[in-house]
Amino acid sequence: MTNYIKYKQIIPICFASDDNYIPFLAVAIASLLDNANKKNFYKIYVLTTELKQENMDRILKLRTPNSKIEFISLAKEMDKIKDMFHLRDYYSKESYYRIFIPNIFPEYAKVLYLDCDITVLGDVSKLYNTEIHGYYVGAIVEEVMLTYDVFGKYVEQCDGLNRNKYFNSGVMLINCHRWRLKIIAEKFVDLLHKYKFRLVQDEDYLNVLCKNNVKWIDLGWNKTAYKNPSFDEYDLNLIHWKINWRPWKYKDVLYEEHFWKYAKMTDFYDQLIQMRDTRSNELKEQDSKMFDNLMVMAKEDAEDPNNYIKTIGKQTISRKVGDSILKFIKFRKLINLRIFRKKL
Repeated sequence: MTNYIKYKQIIPICFASDDNYIPFLAVAIASLLDNANKKNFYKIYVLTTELKQENMDRILKLRTPNSKIEFISLAKEMDKIKDMFHLRDYYSKESYYRIFIPNIFPEYAKVLYLDCDITVLGDVSKLYNTEIHGYYVGAIVEEVMLTYDVFGKYVEQCDGLNRNKYFNSGVMLINCHRWRLKIIAEKFVDLLHKYKFRLVQDEDYLNVLCKNNVKWIDLGWNKTAYKNPSFDEYDLNLIHWKINWRPWKYKDVLYEEHFWKYAKMTDFYDQLIQMRDTRSNELKEQDSKMFDNLMVMAKEDAEDPNNYIKTIGKQTISRKVGDSILKFIKFRKLINLRIFRKKL
């Protein structure tokens, strides 16, 4: 049994993964623990439906004396609502698990959520210790929405948000207490029934639900792997390998040396190199088409007279509506996952 008393602080961190993302999860955890403050203890939870035992064993090899890795199965309850989730491209139902974290872990006041496709260069306890009292979440602006005007217009004309106030949901410091108090998971389930976001899916839902309740954190904690003239490289603490800026897909990706440094610390280095070096021209063309399709979709949804801000977004969730959501017993059963969480 771990003696937590000797540690200055316990840092709870959640990832969500299926077997397809295990190699990237391994790199993320290796980098996180390599930069962790040895005075703290890092409790890492991997939320999943199911994982192969061999993959779990390979992840567990990354443990350090001041860390613990647990795999939490949500298969039983998520199976009830799997058909509700809107999926496309590389999205999986696991991408929605972050929304339920405060309900899964009632013992925590706040939890750090991280996507698998990241590489950490700083100590995440510094990120975790960001003061988010009074906010639903601490997060970083979505750099892609600022870089590409078509996506910026989408955010403003479909979601009804300023493009400078739209966050990336792959790195979130969640205020679990306030999240539960303001029934964010319940409101998500309700909105999921009413409207389907096509573009960024879970990210769109989270942004409209957390509007005006975000503590903004420096870009260095969620930097996309492309040049940004206004970004000071000294502030680089976490790289997020988004869309087509991914070193396991292409060579010469910005910051790739950091990814490969930590990939070598895992059992997946050779597999990741092979993924990159054997990627066919056909798949690269598909990547390009996918990005082009995203831009087309963004333009279509921005101009759609039936988009979110022109329909559902006009409505305000009053206290009365909030209370009515609480009365949806079936929703409460669906999201009250803490009693069903199962260690693998």
